[in-house]
Amino acid sequence: MSVKCCIFAVGSELLEGSIVDTNSAWLGSRLTKAGFNVDQVRLIPDNREMIVDIFSRALDEYDLIFTTGGLGPTFDDLTAETVAEAAGLKTVMHEEAKAHMISRLSRYNVTIKDSHYRQAMLPEGCVTFSNGSGTALGFSVSRGKGTIISMPGVPYEMYMMFESHVLPYLRTKFDMKERFSVDIRIGGLPESDVDDVLREFGFPEGMECIINVAKGEIIVKLRGFDKDILDEYADRVKARFPEHFICFGNETIASMLLRLLKEKNLTLSTAESCTGGLIGKELTDVSGSSEVYMGGIIAYSNDVKMRLLRVPENVLIQHGAVSEECAKAMAVGVANQIRTRCAVSVTGVAGPGGGTEEKPVGTVCIGYVVDKTVVTKKYHFSGDREAVRIRTMKTALRELADLIKKQP
Repeated sequence: MSVKCCIFAVGSELLEGSIVDTNSAWLGSRLTKAGFNVDQVRLIPDNREMIVDIFSRALDEYDLIFTTGGLGPTFDDLTAETVAEAAGLKTVMHEEAKAHMISRLSRYNVTIKDSHYRQAMLPEGCVTFSNGSGTALGFSVSRGKGTIISMPGVPYEMYMMFESHVLPYLRTKFDMKERFSVDIRIGGLPESDVDDVLREFGFPEGMECIINVAKGEIIVKLRGFDKDILDEYADRVKARFPEHFICFGNETIASMLLRLLKEKNLTLSTAESCTGGLIGKELTDVSGSSEVYMGGIIAYSNDVKMRLLRVPENVLIQHGAVSEECAKAMAVGVANQIRTRCAVSVTGVAGPGGGTEEKPVGTVCIGYVVDKTVVTKKYHFSGDREAVRIRTMKTALRELADLIKKQP
């Protein structure tokens, strides 16, 4: 059974960029996993005529229309009245919504004003969804083949409402099969090389293959309704990239590296220049990282490189801070200073300024220490400052993991 869905995030602040719409991505992911097909995601400004027109057209085209935002008590909260108009309904004072709102506001000693009651004006005859975290109930109305489900714009309110009330409601209306997915993370290859390999596979009918590029790694996402076949093809994809496969699922490069360090009873330290602590942050975002990650030194200036990492002054004079020689000295220095068996160092030109003809923006040198083995590599990363820094971080972690895998 194919159920066509669309998602509308309502609010001019979303189009202006003052608030980022994270609701649509989260909701799209949950609907896809539940077996629904999301065909459109759209941001809509607080314009009454436009909202009514969009909702009315969507009711003719889609089976399910999800809206987030616009359920508050202020003049620009238009979702309830525009949904009602699009569905050919009146708005009425909803006693359950009114009682819920009064109860929530009274709990926080908020003086209830006449304007607050506007929030309890909902489409006549709507189905409501409880809100355990906020003042606005969600609701649903239908017209013809289409059903609109409206939820709050506050992310944690929407998440809880969808999981606890909306999704169970949908399962009573639609006989859907759960869709499974596997993420295969691949590093160190251009997207075109991965695409060339995947084109040869001939995935079975009903299985989707999507390639996402994420600054320093490629995520191959397989989706389908048969988990056994999905897992089989995931293993086949992994086997085609023996040198570049990172991990399955939502495991990050950092968590994979930390797992390897634990398995081999190794400790790690970091010395960062151009990434400014990004590698350390990525590692410490993983719970339990302190078992193997001992700490790091952010050596942005040459003076700090010399004083804290013991980088010889003649290395900086002869080769410069952005050099394999400096990266080697930084890696050895931090391993000695923090007393770890492994270390990684990064130094480079992240941009937008600072590049030269010899060392243009995107030039990065990385040093790796694994026990007594020291390796340095020079890279040229494309993109803006953020992209260069993220690619540097992911490459440093991935290459270090590859070196550790080769250890006995």
